[in-house]
Amino acid sequence: MKKNLLDNLKNAFLKKSVLEIHDVINLVNATSRMTAYRYLKKLDYLSSYTHARQFYTLKNIPEFDRDGLWYFGDIGFSKHGTLMETIVHLINHSKNGKTSSDLKKQQHVYVQNALLSLVKDKKISREQQDGVYVYFSTDSETSRKQMEKRNEKGCRKQLPEWIVAEILIEIIRSLTGIPDIDEVATRLSKRGSLITRAQVEQVFEEHDLEKKTPD
Repeated sequence: MKKNLLDNLKNAFLKKSVLEIHDVINLVNATSRMTAYRYLKKLDYLSSYTHARQFYTLKNIPEFDRDGLWYFGDIGFSKHGTLMETIVHLINHSKNGKTSSDLKKQQHVYVQNALLSLVKDKKISREQQDGVYVYFSTDSETSRKQMEKRNEKGCRKQLPEWIVAEILIEIIRSLTGIPDIDEVATRLSKRGSLITRAQVEQVFEEHDLEKKTPD
């Protein structure tokens, strides 16, 4: 009987991808959430980091992006775990730190309260720059590099729109997988363009197109 209920739950996930806790309760004829969770654990599930973790999927269903995030409509899942754990990961692996606006845009949720808690618990650090808090890793060497990169980025001149457009067009033309700075710069050079590799790198960084290695 239990095996049939577990099969029904698995088939429902494969059909719908994401289920809400009440769906799980009904599918396994549970009388409590605890019973429903016991069935979920047998299927190696993942909770959403949005919507108070009330949505679930199986770990082999999401097609995570390069930051380890996956969205089903407005429901967000992270291979790094909870919202807090995901924020820490994204900040630790960022090249130049993150602002709350950066994270909200990336994770599609309000993050300010989570950031304050993480700073208080010393899971992340923060510095005020130009009137805005920027969040960095608590590892001293990592945060030093992040701050240097942010300062370097702040000193850059804005590229003319035609240069940005030409680089983005070349990225689209050469796109066979993850965009590569050297490949795009080489292709531009072969076409006789005077755009430099540094300018290509700047566009990659400003549009968050850089390669990211999996964990």
